[in-house]
Amino acid sequence: MQKEMSFYNMLKENAEKYGDKTAILYDTYEVSYNRLFEDAVKKALHLQRFEGRKIAIYGPASYRWIVNLFGTLLAGKDIVLVNFFWQQEAREKMLAKVGVDYILCSTNQYILSDAHAVVIPNADQDNVDGLSYDTGTQEGNILAFTATGEEEDKAVVLTPSNVLNAADSISRLCRCREQDRMLTQIPVDHVFGFIYGLIFPLYSGVYLCIGRGLRHMDSDTYYYEPTILPANLSMVKYLKKIRAFNDSLRMIILNNIAGEDALPDILRQRGLEVYTVYGTDECACCVALNRDSASGYELYGSDSVEIAADGEILVRSSCVMQGYYGDEQANARVLENGMFHTGDKGHLTGDGRLAIDRRNPAILLLQTGEKICKQVINDEVAALSGIAESYVALYDGRLTAVAVPIDRKAEAERIRRKVRQYNEQKGFRWEIQKIHVLDRALPRTPDGSIDEASLEELIAGKAE
Repeated sequence: MQKEMSFYNMLKENAEKYGDKTAILYDTYEVSYNRLFEDAVKKALHLQRFEGRKIAIYGPASYRWIVNLFGTLLAGKDIVLVNFFWQQEAREKMLAKVGVDYILCSTNQYILSDAHAVVIPNADQDNVDGLSYDTGTQEGNILAFTATGEEEDKAVVLTPSNVLNAADSISRLCRCREQDRMLTQIPVDHVFGFIYGLIFPLYSGVYLCIGRGLRHMDSDTYYYEPTILPANLSMVKYLKKIRAFNDSLRMIILNNIAGEDALPDILRQRGLEVYTVYGTDECACCVALNRDSASGYELYGSDSVEIAADGEILVRSSCVMQGYYGDEQANARVLENGMFHTGDKGHLTGDGRLAIDRRNPAILLLQTGEKICKQVINDEVAALSGIAESYVALYDGRLTAVAVPIDRKAEAERIRRKVRQYNEQKGFRWEIQKIHVLDRALPRTPDGSIDEASLEELIAGKAE
């Protein structure tokens, strides 16, 4: 049965337990658990003066960002997590899907603005002297965007109880010590970053260090001297390459890596504890954890996973989302009898561990942790001028586009230029890293689907 939990109780209990112990260090700005609780409650009281229900928050992670996050949730308002670096057009399209009332963004120093980022008059007047917080307030939900097999940027709705039960489950398998220092460099607007890089460390009472941005990624591990690092595969490969693992580091928590990647074992041979996480955004990234690639994934809950007759992994736990925002049809497809249908295939081993046999083929999982709807990006590339058909997939860990021009005699460079222009419009979110131009139709199987094995042979060694 789901255990009801609240952010207010977490922050209050931590303030009582840890007092003036450092909760957050951002650059040189250090804040205690007492101060974090006080600031979050004050922000909640201020935001309760405004009637709107949903507040979008975007900007680089910082102490101010964290206070605004908790303040919004304690105020009983839903928080919509948005990536600071997304292009404006993409950001506005996503916000329109959920209908936000207000925005908190770094460009106006996190003063409450309307849905068009225009500062609301007197919103900077945040004196709450004489007001008291109603502990019976029903806290808001967390809305975070993910990709599904049918759509980009679908909003997952997680309740406070979903998120805090996830943190509680993680703490049982991934042991933190109170003297640990965790460094968060991954985006906290993604579900994995939000839970493993923010909520889990604060829930566990550790010393949370907030990365100072991409320019400092090379040096932050030595600046903060963390003992724990939640990360995506791309980040860890980069830090390994530049030898940026500090001597104090003892644990790395990796997000949803492909099972065949050898990096975790290489790092374990260096004496590091490496945990790889299996779990979709819809399950608060909290289904199972792997500590040794040979042994399979340990379930966060012993009875949380069932395997369907066709091998699909089904999840039932207190971490499963409330649903996709405003999409009852999609919810009916993926949430059935309390079970979330992941689209992944796997099996349970004799000792009750989860083995992943195949990831959902309709979703591309990048090494950055980003998820892409394969069909959407295929259709977008195929719609580019001069392209008859296309196929987008991951090859050697890179997002790769294979394009067949309408005019088979067309210069390959012209097609590559079209795809590069597409990259510029998409921004950094999922840049196509390799482009292959074929002078023949895409190979297909007898049922008409793409013959991926034959296609991979065709493009082997033909990178741009």
